[in-house]
Amino acid sequence: MTFLPEADRDYLLIKELPYEELEEPVGGGNKRQGILFRNFEIGGKLYSADPNTNALSPANRCELLVLIPRQYPTTRLDSFYTSPSLRRADGSFPDRANGKEIVFGREWQFWSRHLGEQDWRAGIDGLETYILYIRSEFLRA
Repeated sequence: MTFLPEADRDYLLIKELPYEELEEPVGGGNKRQGILFRNFEIGGKLYSADPNTNALSPANRCELLVLIPRQYPTTRLDSFYTSPSLRRADGSFPDRANGKEIVFGREWQFWSRHLGEQDWRAGIDGLETYILYIRSEFLRA
């Protein structure tokens, strides 16, 4: 199964970003599609909390999930998910990243991010653009 456009697959290969394409039924014959990066380098100064003690430790990598809409790449990508849940050094959640959702059978931290119309050039932008955006959001968090 492959649903990513060739340009995205080429970009991920060149950048040596291992990924998995995921699909799951969501009802009415529709499917949810996503790209999972299992060992995504975060950058910035984010932390993960131990689920038992809540002690924070630096998080250099995470699992990153990006949902791919049916009309992609003419439709812009929107929001993303991380596991484990990431926090700031003071233990607080980054802005608009305090929600949890079950996607592909797992609980994920939901990062509510929305590119404006001016930030997505249909037919030009793709995963490369969005990964740069995600990296900037991690640094800004």
